[in-house]
Amino acid sequence: MQKIIFSLILILACCCQVSAENQDYLQCMVIGQEADPSKARTLLRDALNAWHRGQRSEAVELYERAVIADHSVLRHEDHGLAMALLDKYRAVDAPQTVAALCRRGFFENILIGNLEESMMFYEKAAAAAVNPDDAQLATDEAKRLREQLNYIREWQRSVVRENRILRERDRQQYLQRTAREELQSQVTDISDEVEELQERIAFLQKQEKEAMEDMYSSMRSAARYRRRYYYPGAYQQGAPDPTANMLPEGSSGSDSSVRMGQGTNPYAGQSGEGYSGDVALNRFYIYRNRARREEDQLAQIRAEITGLQRRVAELQKAGKELREQANPSPVR
Repeated sequence: MQKIIFSLILILACCCQVSAENQDYLQCMVIGQEADPSKARTLLRDALNAWHRGQRSEAVELYERAVIADHSVLRHEDHGLAMALLDKYRAVDAPQTVAALCRRGFFENILIGNLEESMMFYEKAAAAAVNPDDAQLATDEAKRLREQLNYIREWQRSVVRENRILRERDRQQYLQRTAREELQSQVTDISDEVEELQERIAFLQKQEKEAMEDMYSSMRSAARYRRRYYYPGAYQQGAPDPTANMLPEGSSGSDSSVRMGQGTNPYAGQSGEGYSGDVALNRFYIYRNRARREEDQLAQIRAEITGLQRRVAELQKAGKELREQANPSPVR
């Protein structure tokens, strides 16, 4: 009978030891693997009730058991329980056992995503573990987190590179758009200037025509009076002379302007049947000087027209080049 009792005691001790070892194993390595959502929700509800009653320690303990039961409780509002649980393992007097180190690593990762800290505590747990299986599991978890961290960092670098490329592309597009707008503005300015110059050319061409007509008229008058000077008998009596009473414009011969006020002809009182040599000669010089002034003015007008036409040609050529730069790919 005593042997039977002793055997039962040994069996119970072994079971307790195995249970404790399994519990320690569960605390360290199989966090959240129970996959019992119903149990997790019940524990979360109890934890929140305790938390609102001010029972902080009990609430944190219940919340920890809820997270271990199933990760799905993390999607629910915890009202500060998560950070309170993390502070429990971050406390200065927190235990440094393998299980506590693993829990610290797990909660750093699962609660706030601190992969660097989580990986460090799993490595500490692996170094402190006596059981080779525990050390291997902690090492594997640290390795998994490192790979995840490296992947995240590489992804972040790729995002940074992509954003840099996009920013550079946007900058280039902005510069190109700005350059095209500037070119279009220059083209518009050139078109406006060409239009103004063409209006000026049209006005000068009208003046050119009038000046040329005035010059030819003065030249004809000068030639007529010169013939009268040399051939006074050729004057036809009775022919009207529109300038008989008034001198031509610019009669003094001293001013270079074409349009001068007329004055009284001092020779108007003489006989109309013929002009004396002095009268005809005087009128010849007046009209000759007038024709010269009109010829000079005509030359100035034509010179200005030529310069403006050359400027218009230059602007039109520059405008064409700017339009080609603004539209490098013409529509076909």
